[in-house]
Amino acid sequence: MNLLDLDDDSLSCLLHHLPIEDHMNFAKVCQRFHRIWEDYKCWIYKRMELGSTSDKGFKQELILLHHTADYVKNLIVNLNRKFEWNKIYMAKFLNMLKRMHTLERLILWLKDDEPYEVLETIIRTLEHLPNIKCIATYQDNEVVDILYQFDDYEDFLKESKMSRNPMIEPIYSHTKIRLLVLNNAPIKETLADLAQHSKRIKELSFRMTQKAEEYSPLAELPNLRVLQIFGHYGDDCPDLMPLVTALSSKLLHQLSSLTIHVPGLGYDETAEIIRIEGLQRLDCHFSELRCLELLKHLKVITYLFIRVAHTENIDNLVLTIIEHCPTLLVIQIDSPNLSRSIIPKALKVLQKLRNSKDQSPLRLMFGKNPVQLDADTREYLRVFW
Repeated sequence: MNLLDLDDDSLSCLLHHLPIEDHMNFAKVCQRFHRIWEDYKCWIYKRMELGSTSDKGFKQELILLHHTADYVKNLIVNLNRKFEWNKIYMAKFLNMLKRMHTLERLILWLKDDEPYEVLETIIRTLEHLPNIKCIATYQDNEVVDILYQFDDYEDFLKESKMSRNPMIEPIYSHTKIRLLVLNNAPIKETLADLAQHSKRIKELSFRMTQKAEEYSPLAELPNLRVLQIFGHYGDDCPDLMPLVTALSSKLLHQLSSLTIHVPGLGYDETAEIIRIEGLQRLDCHFSELRCLELLKHLKVITYLFIRVAHTENIDNLVLTIIEHCPTLLVIQIDSPNLSRSIIPKALKVLQKLRNSKDQSPLRLMFGKNPVQLDADTREYLRVFW
């Protein structure tokens, strides 16, 4: 087998993992590679990073951004650069930024002595983008964990010019914040105010630094759709039941995406999670194999990410999930014990229950390497091992 024997999905995956400055070279290899590059743009370039390479590599990144700007939703710009951004580079970048109408999130890595005028120019450009939701700034390798809150671009620029000392301001009901990332911020004293005033927050991400029940007020956020909870794995397993119970009772119909990377998610907690009727995406670390038995009740789930440390074979549990979750598009499993015999078994289940003309093939993500499959199987399955 040589490179050209790979199917389009496999080659697009290969392209996705190439250094970003090599993508244009890939597109120039042959007509087929150029077609793949064109066809998979909307998937590969949802997220892009600029400026982490050399001067030569950055030129290639700008050329690539020129061709893909319409697809980028998340952009990371490294201004803490190893080379000098001259006026020409900055002008080209700003001209492209002006037409990135699908851009939702921008992260700026700043030098410690970054001129204020550079930041102001970028922010002024962002003011005219219709879909921008989040702007984050990182200075050198320091991350400010305490929450900054600004009602508009003017407040943000004013504070950036004066100082960057950590501060917390009240979050009033008129705030425009939709995405809130707390990282390791000490938020214990602010949770009650957060739930009371942050009526419009749709996405929330935080790392647990106190007992799980102290986060229960977050379940009162009326528009919360996406929740990410992270923990410290060196700690003892916390009792997650009070928090999970609050989520399943208060967010029963509205929560669509839940991530819990905290040790100690057992059977009882999982039984509460599956009560959330609108859950479409679930990403969890499970402490017990029998937790997987409950996942078959997630009738509208589309993306399922499972981490389980047990060494027992879980093939049958996975097949049960595939059989009972008709809307599932992606199932990713991080487990030390899965056998390749699950591939033909999964195919039989899908052939019995699904219409390949009406539904996209199910993606089984058991690793990073694409598995070569025959044409009939590919109508129902894409497998990575």
